[in-house]
Amino acid sequence: MKSLTKVMADFEWKQHQHFLNTFKQYRTQIEGLQVHFVRMSTPTSTGKKLVPLLLLHGFPGSHWDFFKIIPILSNPSRYGFDFGVKESIHFDVIVPSLPGMLFSEKPVKKGFDIIAITRIINKLMDRLDAKDYFIYGSEGLGTDIASLLGSAYPKNIKGLVLSNPLILPSFSTQIFMKYGIATVLDEFEENRRTTPLEKFYTYPITAFDHVQDTVPSLRSSPSGLASYIVSLWHAYSAPSQKTALSSLFTLDELSTIVYLYWLTDSSIALDFMHNSYSKNTEWMRSQVSVPVSICHSDFSPWRTPQSILRYKYLNITRTNELIKGGMFAHLQDPNAVAADIFSFVELQLL
Repeated sequence: MKSLTKVMADFEWKQHQHFLNTFKQYRTQIEGLQVHFVRMSTPTSTGKKLVPLLLLHGFPGSHWDFFKIIPILSNPSRYGFDFGVKESIHFDVIVPSLPGMLFSEKPVKKGFDIIAITRIINKLMDRLDAKDYFIYGSEGLGTDIASLLGSAYPKNIKGLVLSNPLILPSFSTQIFMKYGIATVLDEFEENRRTTPLEKFYTYPITAFDHVQDTVPSLRSSPSGLASYIVSLWHAYSAPSQKTALSSLFTLDELSTIVYLYWLTDSSIALDFMHNSYSKNTEWMRSQVSVPVSICHSDFSPWRTPQSILRYKYLNITRTNELIKGGMFAHLQDPNAVAADIFSFVELQLL
């Protein structure tokens, strides 16, 4: 925090503003809210297939987290990628800021939650005339929104790439019993390397049930907000408490996300997180039938066993292990995440 505070004190906003503006950005009104999004692609040409791809961030992330991977996905040949059999695959990359976060307008409707966000994102894709599109969901909330889109609006969705999806024991009685038996017998080898199973019972409810006490302090103190965000990024990315976060991300990257959250008062997103994960949680039980690729990151704070994932995701066609990174793997190792997305899409388009 001492090092980060010094970087933030010398933060050159105009320099970062110029970089942010190199991405094509727009806003459109949906359900009374101005929704911000980035849209990037290369011009269509013979021998190139342009595929719509929706990237979804979570909390405490943002559309900015994808700044390294957007150029790779939209112009892969420039970065040495060559995917596609008959035609080279390029993506029409669409990255919205979730309502209430960064440059999307804040909802004032009481009870605004993940169901409302999912509905708005679906309307955005309709407005952009995105057909047969793919989704990459990340950072917890983004993964859950992607899953809900695949469950509620499967018609135009060709497939989901899900980063570290989490299924709680409350998903069903059968899942509850499987978790209980596994805890007693220590059957799930996958979970021995990450979070103990009992933490599945408390996440994410305990993460947001203190929201009413937390939000006022975060909105009044830059250092308080920085400390909160950094602690979450550490929990989502570091292999141990002894790992320095500055060894995983640059101080400039960390200060940028803190600065963006502070400028746009995005900590208010904790309100709809609280509504989504601590109140009406029926949406967590939805099943997904569209093709799904599961991407596990080695240092994610949780890992749902494959035998459990199949109860929610009925058509898992591919799984992959990333040896680097955690919940923000697309920022830590964008080439590996891009290759994972390309491989899944290529498989589905064969």
